[in-house]
Formats: sequence, structure tokens, C-alpha cells
Amino acid sequence: MVLQQESVRGHVPARRQVASVKRARLPIAKPPPVVRGEVHVNLDRCKGCELCIECCPKDVLTLSTEFNSAGYHYPLAATDGCILCQGCMAVCPDFAIAVSAVGNTPPGWDAGSFSAATGGG
Repeated sequence: MVLQQESVRGHVPARRQVASVKRARLPIAKPPPVVRGEVHVNLDRCKGCELCIECCPKDVLTLSTEFNSAGYHYPLAATDGCILCQGCMAVCPDFAIAVSAVGNTPPGWDAGSFSAATGGG
């Protein structure tokens, strides 16, 4: 009886041979749509501190060569890569920048001395 138990413990069943078929995995979710932003600059409020230019992760903003009514250079969009991170709007000490989705102008930013620059991906 002891002999049978040892033989059962030492027995290794044969593995089944399975053909390996590689299948492509489908994505779990669809990729998100490209985010597009629009930068609005109030030219009269801007004092040219360049904080918005430094904090932009996509290097969208650049300093203009022209002056505003106070005698400062103001930021303009150099590329169309705005991703709506709103970093420029957060660091502006004079609240001279607003960021919105393309075609969705913030209230109060549609008239007067404003510069709007469209971004895209």
C-alpha cells in the first residue's frame, strides 16, 4: 500500500500540446479626442512679465514685437499646439489671459483690445 502511494506522488501527468496562436489585443477604450485650446490675451492689462511664456508646456506663447497701451510687449501664440492646460492663465498676476476651447469664447473677452490665438493638435 505504501508503494502505491509513492508511485502516485511521483507520477507526472503528460502535458497536452496546445498550438500557440497569437492574437492582437484590442484597446480597452477609444483614445480621447484631440484637445484644442484658444488663448485670449487682454492687451491693456498685460505688463509683459513673461510668466505665461515660461510655464507653457507646449511652447505655444511668445512675446510680441509690438507694444500695448502701457508700453509693454504682450504674449502671442506662436504655434497652434494649445492643450488647454490653463497654466498661463493660472500664473498671470494681472489676470490678462483666458483660455477656452476653440470657438467657446469666455464671457467678457469677445470685444475690445483682445488678442485671440487658436491652438490645435
